[in-house]
Amino acid sequence: MDIQRFLLLAILAPSLVVMNGCGGNGGDAGNAQHQEDDGHGHEEAGGGHGAHGDEGGDEHGEEVVKLTDEQLRRAGVVIEPLGGGEIATHIMLPAEVGLNQDTVLHVTPRVPGIVTTVKGYLGHTVEAGDLLAILESPELGEAKITYLQMIQAKMIADAELTRQTTISENTAKLLDVLREDPSPDELREKAEGLRIGVNKGRLLSAYAQMKAGAANYAREKELNSKGLSTQSDLLAAQEMFNSAQAEYMAAFEDIDFSFRIKLQEAQQSAMIAASGVDNAERRLHLLGLTQEQVERVANEPDTDVARYELTAPVGGRIVAKHITPGEKVGPDIPVYTIADLSTVWLNISIYSQYAGMIEEGQQVTVHIGDRTAWGVVDYISAIVSEASRTVAARVILENSDGLWKPGVFVTVQVETDKSHAKRIVPIDAIQTFEGSTVVFVQDADGIEPVKVTLGRRNDVSVELLGDEVAIGTPIVVANSFLMKAELGKSSAGHDH
Repeated sequence: MDIQRFLLLAILAPSLVVMNGCGGNGGDAGNAQHQEDDGHGHEEAGGGHGAHGDEGGDEHGEEVVKLTDEQLRRAGVVIEPLGGGEIATHIMLPAEVGLNQDTVLHVTPRVPGIVTTVKGYLGHTVEAGDLLAILESPELGEAKITYLQMIQAKMIADAELTRQTTISENTAKLLDVLREDPSPDELREKAEGLRIGVNKGRLLSAYAQMKAGAANYAREKELNSKGLSTQSDLLAAQEMFNSAQAEYMAAFEDIDFSFRIKLQEAQQSAMIAASGVDNAERRLHLLGLTQEQVERVANEPDTDVARYELTAPVGGRIVAKHITPGEKVGPDIPVYTIADLSTVWLNISIYSQYAGMIEEGQQVTVHIGDRTAWGVVDYISAIVSEASRTVAARVILENSDGLWKPGVFVTVQVETDKSHAKRIVPIDAIQTFEGSTVVFVQDADGIEPVKVTLGRRNDVSVELLGDEVAIGTPIVVANSFLMKAELGKSSAGHDH
C-alpha cells in the first residue's frame, strides 16, 4: 500500500493545486506574501465551503483540493454520488473441510477368513460390485455345503411328491371305477394303465373275491330253492360272500384314506425341503453372497467352496484401507472405507457468544486461495462441546471437481444481518483527518473533508449516520487517501 500511495502521489505532485487559508496558488508570489504577513493572516482567504470546514479551518480557513477530471483519472480517484442500499453484517468463524458422512461407507467382511488376494488400494475409484479382496472362509464353505445338501434333499422330496401325486390321481380314478360296480372284464379294461403300486392288486383281488363270493352265494340260493343243495351249503356260501365283501370294503376304505395321507405327507416333505433350501440360501446372503453368486454355488469347483469375494457395496473412492494378504479379518473390524467425494461437509465451530446469531438456512461464504464457494447452514448442533466450548454447524459443499480436500482448515464468513441503509460508502472512502472521521466530498470549489458519524459496517461498506452529507453528493470512494495526504502536506508546509 505504501508503494501504491507513493506512485499515485508522484503522478499528482506536478499538477495538484491546493487551496488553503494562505490564499496562494503556489510559486514566488505566494511565498513573498507569506513572508510579509508575520501574523499569518489566513482568515481572509477562501470561503466557499465554510459550512464544512469550520472545525478544521479556525487557523488556516477552509481546506480544499482542486483537481481536474484528467488529474483524477490519472490518479485513479473515483467519485460517485452518495446513495443507499443493502448492508450485510457477518462474522468470521473457523471451519474444517470433512467427508460427507452420509456418503461414507465402512466395508466389513461378513465372515471371518484369511486374506488371499487384495485388489482395492488406497485412492482407487471403484464402482458398486467391484472386487476389493478375496478371502478363504471355512464358515462360508460350511454354509455352501449345507446349501448343496438342502438342494439335494429338495430334489428327492420333489420326486417323491411327483410319485405320490401320480399314485393319488390313479387311485382316485380306480376307486371311482369300483364304485360303478363293473364286471371283471370292465374293471380289467378300465384299470389298465392306472399305476398305483401294490394297492392296485389288493383292490382288484378283493373285488374279484367279493364278486366270486356273490356269484357262489347266488348259485347256492338257487340250488337250495330247488332242493338240490343243503342248508349248510347255503350258509357256507353266504359266509364266504360276507367275508369277501368285508375284506373288499376294508381294502377300499383303507386305500381311499391312505393315499390321501401319503400325498399330504409328500407335500409336507417337499415344503420342508424347499424351506431348507430357502434358509440355506438366506444364510449365504447373510454371509455376503449376491443372488448371482448363490446361483453359481451348485456349479463351482470344490476348490472354491470356501472362496469369499469382498466387493464394493457402493461407488466412490477408497479413503482408508486396513487389509493385507495373509491377514485374518472378520466382521468386527472394517477393512475399507469408501467415500463419495462429489460433496463434502464444511464443519464450522461457532463460538458461544455467536451461537444465538446463527440459524439453519443462513448463507455462508468460504474462501481458500483463489477459490470461493457458497453454501447454506443445514445443521446446528444442540450441544456445546466441552473441549472447545463451541457449537458445531454444518454446510454441504459441491465438490464435483475434487478440489475441496477433507482435512483442510478454512475461515468462513457467515452472514448475520442484512438491512437497508439510506447512506452507504465503501470502506476506502473513510479517512481520519485532524482527529475526525471524514469523507471527501466534491463541490464547485473542489474536494474537501466532511466529518461524519459511522453506523453499521462490514468488510466492504459502512453506513453514514445523520445528514451531514446529502444523498446524491459526489463522494471520493477510491484512493481517498490521496486527498488526505495532500491536505496533510499542505498543512505541514505552513508550520512556522
